[in-house]
Amino acid sequence: MSKVVRFTLTAMCAAVLAVPTVALAQDWIGTGGNGMSITILTPQAKGLPENQSHLPALIQGELISNFSNYSAISVLDWEEREAILVRLLSGSYSDSVAESAAQEVGNAIPTTHFMQERLMKTPTGYNLQIRIVQTSDKTTVASFSGNFTYDELNNLTGIRRASLELLPKMGVTLTAKAQEELAGAAAQNHITAQTALAQGVTAQRRGTEVAALSYYFKAAASDPSLLEAVNRSSVLNANISSGNMGDNIRNEIQWRKQWVDRLTETEQFFYEFLKTESMPYTLSYLDAIHQEDINFQNETVTLSIYTYLAGNENWPHPIERTLRAVWDGLNATGKKDSWQLGRWPQQGVGIKDVFATRKNDFSVVFELVNSQNKVIGRQTLQTGGSWGLSGSGRPSVNVSDASVKTVSFQNVNANDITDNLTIRVASVNGINAETVARNGVLQIRAVSRGSFTDSRDGKSYRTVRIGTLTWMAENLDYQTNNSLCYGNNTSNCAKYGRLYTWDAARSACPVGWRLPTDNDWNNLVRVAGGNVAGKKLKSETGWSGKGNGTDEFGFSALPGGRRWGVSFISAGYRGNWWSATEIDASSFAWFRNMGHNGDGVDRGYSNKSFLFSLRCVRDVRP
Repeated sequence: MSKVVRFTLTAMCAAVLAVPTVALAQDWIGTGGNGMSITILTPQAKGLPENQSHLPALIQGELISNFSNYSAISVLDWEEREAILVRLLSGSYSDSVAESAAQEVGNAIPTTHFMQERLMKTPTGYNLQIRIVQTSDKTTVASFSGNFTYDELNNLTGIRRASLELLPKMGVTLTAKAQEELAGAAAQNHITAQTALAQGVTAQRRGTEVAALSYYFKAAASDPSLLEAVNRSSVLNANISSGNMGDNIRNEIQWRKQWVDRLTETEQFFYEFLKTESMPYTLSYLDAIHQEDINFQNETVTLSIYTYLAGNENWPHPIERTLRAVWDGLNATGKKDSWQLGRWPQQGVGIKDVFATRKNDFSVVFELVNSQNKVIGRQTLQTGGSWGLSGSGRPSVNVSDASVKTVSFQNVNANDITDNLTIRVASVNGINAETVARNGVLQIRAVSRGSFTDSRDGKSYRTVRIGTLTWMAENLDYQTNNSLCYGNNTSNCAKYGRLYTWDAARSACPVGWRLPTDNDWNNLVRVAGGNVAGKKLKSETGWSGKGNGTDEFGFSALPGGRRWGVSFISAGYRGNWWSATEIDASSFAWFRNMGHNGDGVDRGYSNKSFLFSLRCVRDVRP
């Protein structure tokens, strides 16, 4: 028997306005639907298994994204709409009641159209039905029906295909570029972010705030431009961190019990999460082959390459931020020690070792192949990383990467060596390398060296790819305002590149290149060995005293000095490089420093008017 419900819309509903889109004009021809507005509802779903319960929110979120990005139609703000729909559509209702509720929302909120969707599980996949209704007369102006596999919904291709069909029916003439984008695959970070946002919305509707917060943090980390995830995480984080469990709690025993329940919920969520998701790692190797020992009697030689392993820097962030939110809330009660909960989360209340240090070990078989496709050398690399909570008190996730390791192919027959040698990975932990990469646990990348010519002045620069960034392997030497040669001597520009103020550095890089952020530098230092990164990044010559490095990454950092106030200092002894990250819109910004008397890379901040060296970076696809 269907549940009968009377809906009463508050004045708040009528006050909610459609939000203007931020789409670019080149995505449509003509008006793009300007003047229209739409409320996109959560799909009514039937027959979904538990592990696919996020699909309705995922469909809703991607439809909102597509209509916002590929038309001038105003889309009702998700967060405000959700607050209304939770009140209207909580519980289980018949189709007729749900349709009535959807129409009532469309009437009460000032949008010209509303979209209803229905998702049905079928024996072979899923059937998605979409109907766009004109609010004024309840007539259907556009519809879609399609059958999809789970993967086509989960990777957003099916939803984008539906948008591609619906938008023209709404009078939107898409450009060829927009049609191609909607017909193709979405970027992986967008898929990850939308999926995490949908999982968070689903978890929050069920009242599992900790799980919701973790998903929102993950969505925001994957795509910082996804403001819905950023906003929801901020609100939920403030709620959990406050320590409040409700105004009606007066009994301290009950208060403690509710906090124990929240901590238990947190542990259970991460226990299940960590059973199925391991930290992804990237193993990089320099494709430059070094000649080592020669055995003249046997006519063999040892050839070597450098490798380094790094954990995904975004993966631990949702874990750390969620744990901190819960810990801050527990701490705000002022009772954690008297409640005997002071050692949480290092010691769990239900699952005691849920956040114990976790290790990932990899046995990687490298092969050296000549131009006749003959394997002339084979060597196994044992490497690994770990992560876990560090210290006590407020949680902090510590990620330990493997240091730079050398893979040496010994006793290579000199007669088998050809001009072009190739490095390839045969297997990881006994599994085909391609299979491991598809599973997402370990990505393997070659660190390629190359060159770039600046079309503005014809100067060429060596480059090196490290991770997902290509770095210039030389300091920039492009003349701008507020840039100088060290000591005003042009020969120093040829040797060290130019010195720039922070403002000049921000606009000095060639088109397609940019000033590296503070986080870009953090990642470079981390994968290059942390406390000894300077030794491995510095050039093999050019540093005073014993300051030369090993240049294991081809980064070739040189001591270009700086202009500090009105004085030029430290050329030959010290190198300073700007980051793009300023300090709270002040007159200071972060920079990196390497010296002749240390092996590290120091982080500091400086007045933006001082002059430092500049390295440009370019983003590359994984």
